[in-house]
Amino acid sequence: MSTQPAGASRHALDIERDSDVPISTQIFWQLAYQIESGRLQPGTRLPPVRELGAALRVNPNTVRAVYRRLADGGFVEGRHGAGTRVVDRPPVRRGSEALAGIVAETLRRAAQLGFTPDEVAQATFTAATERKRPGPQLRILFAECTTADATVDAERITEAFPERLEVIPVLLDELPDRLTRYHYDLVATTTFHADEAQAYVAGRVPVVAMLVGPGYMGLVHEISQLRPGAKVGVVCGSQRGADNIAEVLQLSGTSDVKLLSAVAHTEAELDLVDREADVILLSREAMALGLESRFERPDRLREWSYEFDPAAFEILRRAVERVAAESEHAAAD
Repeated sequence: MSTQPAGASRHALDIERDSDVPISTQIFWQLAYQIESGRLQPGTRLPPVRELGAALRVNPNTVRAVYRRLADGGFVEGRHGAGTRVVDRPPVRRGSEALAGIVAETLRRAAQLGFTPDEVAQATFTAATERKRPGPQLRILFAECTTADATVDAERITEAFPERLEVIPVLLDELPDRLTRYHYDLVATTTFHADEAQAYVAGRVPVVAMLVGPGYMGLVHEISQLRPGAKVGVVCGSQRGADNIAEVLQLSGTSDVKLLSAVAHTEAELDLVDREADVILLSREAMALGLESRFERPDRLREWSYEFDPAAFEILRRAVERVAAESEHAAAD
Protein backbone atom coordinates (compact mmCIF):
# COMPACT_ATOMS: atom_id res chain seq x y z
CA MET A 1 0.00 0.00 0.00
CA SER A 2 1.20 3.53 -0.81
CA THR A 3 -0.35 6.50 0.92
CA GLN A 4 0.28 10.24 1.16
CA PRO A 5 -0.49 11.56 4.64
CA ALA A 6 -1.61 15.14 4.69
CA GLY A 7 0.49 17.77 6.45
CA ALA A 8 3.76 15.83 6.60
CA SER A 9 5.20 15.96 3.13
CA ARG A 10 4.14 15.36 -0.40
CA HIS A 11 6.18 12.18 -0.41
CA ALA A 12 4.29 8.94 0.08
CA LEU A 13 5.02 6.37 2.74
CA ASP A 14 4.99 2.87 1.29
CA ILE A 15 3.83 0.17 3.69
CA GLU A 16 4.36 -3.46 2.69
CA ARG A 17 1.96 -5.43 4.85
CA ASP A 18 3.29 -8.85 3.85
CA SER A 19 6.87 -7.86 4.62
CA ASP A 20 9.01 -9.52 7.29
CA VAL A 21 10.13 -6.02 8.34
CA PRO A 22 7.78 -4.70 11.07
CA ILE A 23 5.48 -1.89 9.95
CA SER A 24 6.79 0.42 12.67
CA THR A 25 10.33 -0.08 11.37
CA GLN A 26 9.21 0.59 7.80
CA ILE A 27 7.62 3.90 8.86
CA PHE A 28 10.63 4.92 10.95
CA TRP A 29 13.13 4.18 8.20
CA GLN A 30 11.18 6.17 5.63
CA LEU A 31 10.55 9.20 7.83
CA ALA A 32 14.17 9.25 9.02
CA TYR A 33 15.34 9.07 5.42
CA GLN A 34 13.02 11.91 4.35
CA ILE A 35 14.38 14.08 7.18
CA GLU A 36 18.02 13.22 6.48
CA SER A 37 17.63 13.82 2.74
CA GLY A 38 15.93 17.18 3.25
CA ARG A 39 12.61 16.10 1.84
CA LEU A 40 11.16 16.93 5.23
CA GLN A 41 12.55 20.35 6.11
CA PRO A 42 13.28 21.61 9.66
CA GLY A 43 10.11 22.89 11.26
CA THR A 44 7.85 20.64 9.18
CA ARG A 45 4.99 19.38 11.28
CA LEU A 46 4.29 15.67 11.14
CA PRO A 47 0.65 14.58 11.04
CA PRO A 48 -1.11 13.96 14.35
CA VAL A 49 -0.75 10.40 15.52
CA ARG A 50 -4.36 9.40 14.85
CA GLU A 51 -4.42 11.11 11.46
CA LEU A 52 -1.31 9.30 10.23
CA GLY A 53 -2.56 6.05 11.72
CA ALA A 54 -5.83 6.39 9.83
CA ALA A 55 -4.04 7.31 6.59
CA LEU A 56 -1.74 4.28 6.83
CA ARG A 57 -4.39 2.02 8.34
CA VAL A 58 -2.20 1.17 11.32
CA ASN A 59 -2.79 1.35 15.06
CA PRO A 60 -2.18 4.85 16.47
CA ASN A 61 0.08 3.26 19.09
CA THR A 62 2.35 2.12 16.26
CA VAL A 63 2.68 5.69 15.00
CA ARG A 64 3.18 6.96 18.53
CA ALA A 65 6.07 4.50 19.00
CA VAL A 66 7.63 5.66 15.71
CA TYR A 67 7.45 9.31 16.78
CA ARG A 68 9.11 8.44 20.09
CA ARG A 69 11.87 6.63 18.23
CA LEU A 70 12.38 9.62 15.92
CA ALA A 71 12.57 11.91 18.95
CA ASP A 72 15.09 9.64 20.66
CA GLY A 73 17.18 9.74 17.49
CA GLY A 74 17.16 13.52 17.42
CA PHE A 75 15.02 13.85 14.29
CA VAL A 76 11.89 15.45 15.77
CA GLU A 77 10.61 17.11 18.90
CA GLY A 78 7.14 17.24 20.32
CA ARG A 79 5.69 20.35 21.93
CA HIS A 80 2.35 20.59 23.66
CA GLY A 81 -0.06 22.37 21.36
CA ALA A 82 2.46 22.50 18.51
CA GLY A 83 2.53 18.83 17.54
CA THR A 84 5.58 16.88 16.41
CA ARG A 85 7.99 18.84 14.20
CA VAL A 86 11.33 18.20 12.51
CA VAL A 87 14.09 19.75 14.63
CA ASP A 88 16.07 22.76 13.41
CA ARG A 89 19.23 20.70 12.98
CA PRO A 90 18.41 17.06 12.26
CA PRO A 91 21.27 14.56 12.57
CA VAL A 92 23.35 14.30 9.41
CA ARG A 93 25.00 11.00 8.75
CA ARG A 94 28.35 10.92 7.03
CA GLY A 95 28.19 10.22 3.33
CA SER A 96 24.42 9.85 3.18
CA GLU A 97 24.41 10.45 -0.59
CA ALA A 98 27.15 7.86 -1.07
CA LEU A 99 25.24 5.42 1.10
CA ALA A 100 22.09 5.99 -0.97
CA GLY A 101 24.12 5.15 -4.07
CA ILE A 102 25.41 1.95 -2.49
CA VAL A 103 21.87 0.94 -1.56
CA ALA A 104 20.58 1.67 -5.06
CA GLU A 105 23.35 -0.40 -6.63
CA THR A 106 22.76 -3.24 -4.17
CA LEU A 107 19.05 -3.29 -5.00
CA ARG A 108 19.82 -3.28 -8.72
CA ARG A 109 22.23 -6.21 -8.47
CA ALA A 110 19.91 -8.10 -6.14
CA ALA A 111 17.02 -7.67 -8.59
CA GLN A 112 19.17 -9.16 -11.35
CA LEU A 113 19.61 -12.25 -9.15
CA GLY A 114 15.89 -12.45 -8.41
CA PHE A 115 15.88 -10.99 -4.88
CA THR A 116 13.19 -8.54 -3.79
CA PRO A 117 13.91 -5.27 -1.92
CA ASP A 118 12.24 -6.82 1.13
CA GLU A 119 14.69 -9.75 1.08
CA VAL A 120 17.62 -7.35 0.77
CA ALA A 121 16.36 -5.29 3.71
CA GLN A 122 15.85 -8.40 5.84
CA ALA A 123 19.32 -9.74 5.08
CA THR A 124 20.92 -6.34 5.73
CA PHE A 125 19.13 -5.89 9.04
CA THR A 126 20.04 -9.42 10.15
CA ALA A 127 23.70 -9.01 9.19
CA ALA A 128 23.90 -5.68 11.02
CA THR A 129 22.35 -7.21 14.13
CA GLU A 130 24.86 -10.06 14.07
CA ARG A 131 27.79 -7.66 13.76
CA LYS A 132 26.58 -5.81 16.88
CA ARG A 133 26.35 -8.99 18.95
CA PRO A 134 28.97 -8.78 21.73
CA GLY A 135 31.45 -11.47 22.71
CA PRO A 136 33.45 -14.14 20.92
CA GLN A 137 30.47 -16.40 20.18
CA LEU A 138 30.85 -18.38 16.96
CA ARG A 139 27.93 -19.36 14.75
CA ILE A 140 27.62 -22.98 13.65
CA LEU A 141 25.15 -24.73 11.39
CA PHE A 142 24.42 -28.31 12.42
CA ALA A 143 23.11 -30.17 9.38
CA GLU A 144 21.06 -33.36 9.37
CA CYS A 145 18.54 -35.04 7.10
CA THR A 146 15.56 -34.46 9.41
CA THR A 147 14.48 -31.46 11.43
CA ALA A 148 14.14 -33.54 14.61
CA ASP A 149 17.72 -34.83 14.44
CA ALA A 150 19.14 -31.42 13.55
CA THR A 151 17.29 -29.72 16.42
CA VAL A 152 18.22 -32.26 19.10
CA ASP A 153 21.88 -32.32 18.10
CA ALA A 154 22.12 -28.54 17.89
CA GLU A 155 20.84 -28.37 21.48
CA ARG A 156 23.40 -30.97 22.61
CA ILE A 157 26.28 -29.04 21.10
CA THR A 158 25.03 -25.79 22.62
CA GLU A 159 24.93 -27.46 26.06
CA ALA A 160 28.47 -28.76 25.57
CA PHE A 161 29.79 -25.29 24.70
CA PRO A 162 27.74 -22.87 26.83
CA GLU A 163 28.17 -19.21 25.88
CA ARG A 164 30.81 -20.19 23.31
CA LEU A 165 28.70 -21.24 20.35
CA GLU A 166 25.41 -20.37 18.73
CA VAL A 167 24.28 -23.56 16.99
CA ILE A 168 21.50 -23.38 14.41
CA PRO A 169 19.83 -26.59 13.12
CA VAL A 170 19.43 -26.91 9.36
CA LEU A 171 18.52 -29.57 6.81
CA LEU A 172 21.38 -30.67 4.61
CA ASP A 173 19.90 -29.42 1.36
CA GLU A 174 19.32 -25.98 2.91
CA LEU A 175 23.05 -25.43 3.48
CA PRO A 176 23.81 -23.61 0.20
CA ASP A 177 21.02 -21.07 0.69
CA ARG A 178 21.90 -20.42 4.34
CA LEU A 179 25.59 -19.92 3.57
CA THR A 180 24.78 -17.59 0.69
CA ARG A 181 22.45 -15.37 2.70
CA TYR A 182 24.06 -15.30 6.15
CA HIS A 183 27.42 -15.61 7.88
CA TYR A 184 28.39 -18.80 9.70
CA ASP A 185 31.80 -19.83 10.98
CA LEU A 186 31.58 -23.55 10.30
CA VAL A 187 29.25 -26.46 9.58
CA ALA A 188 28.97 -29.61 11.69
CA THR A 189 27.25 -32.89 10.90
CA THR A 190 27.58 -36.60 11.68
CA THR A 191 30.15 -38.75 9.94
CA PHE A 192 27.29 -40.34 7.96
CA HIS A 193 26.61 -37.06 6.16
CA ALA A 194 30.12 -35.62 5.98
CA ASP A 195 30.58 -36.13 2.22
CA GLU A 196 27.12 -34.76 1.47
CA ALA A 197 27.72 -31.70 3.63
CA GLN A 198 31.12 -31.07 2.03
CA ALA A 199 29.49 -31.08 -1.40
CA TYR A 200 26.80 -28.60 -0.33
CA VAL A 201 29.27 -26.30 1.45
CA ALA A 202 31.72 -26.29 -1.48
CA GLY A 203 34.63 -25.02 0.60
CA ARG A 204 32.96 -21.85 1.89
CA VAL A 205 33.46 -22.75 5.57
CA PRO A 206 35.07 -25.69 7.41
CA VAL A 207 32.97 -28.85 7.86
CA VAL A 208 33.35 -30.92 11.03
CA ALA A 209 32.30 -34.59 10.93
CA MET A 210 31.24 -35.70 14.42
CA LEU A 211 31.53 -39.31 15.55
CA VAL A 212 28.54 -41.10 17.05
CA GLY A 213 28.72 -43.26 20.14
CA PRO A 214 29.04 -47.06 20.30
CA GLY A 215 25.39 -47.55 21.29
CA TYR A 216 24.21 -46.49 17.85
CA MET A 217 26.70 -48.75 16.13
CA GLY A 218 25.52 -51.56 18.39
CA LEU A 219 22.00 -51.12 17.04
CA VAL A 220 23.28 -51.15 13.45
CA HIS A 221 25.22 -54.34 14.26
CA GLU A 222 22.08 -55.94 15.76
CA ILE A 223 20.16 -55.36 12.55
CA SER A 224 22.99 -56.63 10.37
CA GLN A 225 23.08 -59.89 12.36
CA LEU A 226 19.39 -60.74 11.93
CA ARG A 227 18.62 -63.99 10.15
CA PRO A 228 18.38 -63.79 6.35
CA GLY A 229 14.90 -62.79 5.27
CA ALA A 230 14.03 -61.08 8.56
CA LYS A 231 11.68 -58.13 8.19
CA VAL A 232 12.68 -54.76 9.64
CA GLY A 233 10.15 -51.98 9.96
CA VAL A 234 11.46 -48.45 9.46
CA VAL A 235 9.05 -45.83 10.84
CA CYS A 236 9.78 -42.12 10.35
CA GLY A 237 8.07 -38.77 10.22
CA SER A 238 9.00 -38.36 6.55
CA GLN A 239 10.07 -40.46 3.59
CA ARG A 240 13.44 -38.77 3.64
CA GLY A 241 14.10 -40.07 7.14
CA ALA A 242 13.14 -43.60 6.10
CA ASP A 243 15.43 -43.41 3.07
CA ASN A 244 18.29 -42.24 5.29
CA ILE A 245 17.95 -45.19 7.68
CA ALA A 246 17.85 -47.57 4.74
CA GLU A 247 21.02 -46.00 3.33
CA VAL A 248 22.89 -46.32 6.65
CA LEU A 249 21.90 -49.98 6.93
CA GLN A 250 23.06 -50.61 3.40
CA LEU A 251 26.41 -48.93 4.05
CA SER A 252 26.84 -51.10 7.16
CA GLY A 253 26.57 -54.24 5.03
CA THR A 254 23.01 -55.16 5.95
CA SER A 255 21.75 -56.89 2.81
CA ASP A 256 19.85 -60.02 3.83
CA VAL A 257 16.88 -58.40 5.59
CA LYS A 258 13.70 -56.98 4.09
CA LEU A 259 12.89 -53.36 4.95
CA LEU A 260 9.27 -52.28 5.42
CA SER A 261 9.05 -48.49 5.45
CA ALA A 262 6.19 -46.48 6.92
CA VAL A 263 5.75 -42.75 7.24
CA ALA A 264 3.61 -41.05 9.88
CA HIS A 265 -0.10 -40.94 9.08
CA THR A 266 0.13 -43.66 6.39
CA GLU A 267 -2.18 -46.13 8.12
CA ALA A 268 -1.84 -48.96 5.60
CA GLU A 269 1.96 -48.89 5.80
CA LEU A 270 1.91 -48.71 9.59
CA ASP A 271 -0.49 -51.68 9.75
CA LEU A 272 1.82 -53.69 7.48
CA VAL A 273 4.83 -52.97 9.69
CA ASP A 274 2.86 -53.91 12.80
CA ARG A 275 1.75 -57.21 11.28
CA GLU A 276 4.98 -58.40 9.69
CA ALA A 277 8.08 -56.73 11.14
CA ASP A 278 10.40 -58.73 13.40
CA VAL A 279 12.12 -55.53 14.57
CA ILE A 280 10.78 -51.97 14.28
CA LEU A 281 13.12 -48.98 14.07
CA LEU A 282 11.58 -45.67 15.16
CA SER A 283 13.23 -42.38 14.22
CA ARG A 284 13.32 -39.37 16.55
CA GLU A 285 10.52 -37.82 14.52
CA ALA A 286 8.41 -40.94 14.94
CA MET A 287 9.05 -40.98 18.69
CA ALA A 288 8.16 -37.28 18.93
CA LEU A 289 4.86 -38.06 17.21
CA GLY A 290 4.15 -40.84 19.72
CA LEU A 291 4.10 -43.58 17.09
CA GLU A 292 5.59 -46.15 19.49
CA SER A 293 2.11 -46.57 20.98
CA ARG A 294 0.83 -47.54 17.53
CA PHE A 295 2.41 -51.01 17.58
CA GLU A 296 1.71 -54.27 19.38
CA ARG A 297 4.56 -56.20 21.06
CA PRO A 298 6.74 -53.30 22.24
CA ASP A 299 9.71 -55.71 22.64
CA ARG A 300 10.23 -55.29 18.88
CA LEU A 301 10.70 -51.52 19.09
CA ARG A 302 14.11 -49.87 18.82
CA GLU A 303 14.74 -46.11 18.89
CA TRP A 304 16.91 -45.14 15.93
CA SER A 305 18.90 -42.37 17.56
CA TYR A 306 22.45 -41.77 18.67
CA GLU A 307 24.65 -40.05 21.20
CA PHE A 308 27.84 -38.29 20.21
CA ASP A 309 31.09 -39.99 21.08
CA PRO A 310 33.19 -37.86 23.50
CA ALA A 311 35.79 -37.63 20.77
CA ALA A 312 33.23 -35.80 18.60
CA PHE A 313 33.16 -32.86 20.99
CA GLU A 314 36.95 -32.78 21.16
CA ILE A 315 37.14 -32.66 17.37
CA LEU A 316 34.61 -29.84 17.32
CA ARG A 317 36.41 -27.96 20.10
CA ARG A 318 39.66 -28.00 18.13
CA ALA A 319 37.90 -26.78 15.01
CA VAL A 320 36.24 -23.97 16.97
CA GLU A 321 39.55 -22.87 18.46
CA ARG A 322 41.15 -22.88 15.03
CA VAL A 323 38.38 -20.73 13.54
CA ALA A 324 38.50 -18.35 16.51
CA ALA A 325 42.27 -17.98 16.20
CA GLU A 326 42.00 -17.28 12.46
CA SER A 327 39.33 -14.64 13.12
CA GLU A 328 41.47 -12.92 15.74
CA HIS A 329 44.48 -12.97 13.41
CA ALA A 330 42.41 -11.47 10.58
CA ALA A 331 41.08 -8.75 12.90
CA ALA A 332 44.63 -7.91 14.03
CA ASP A 333 45.73 -7.47 10.42
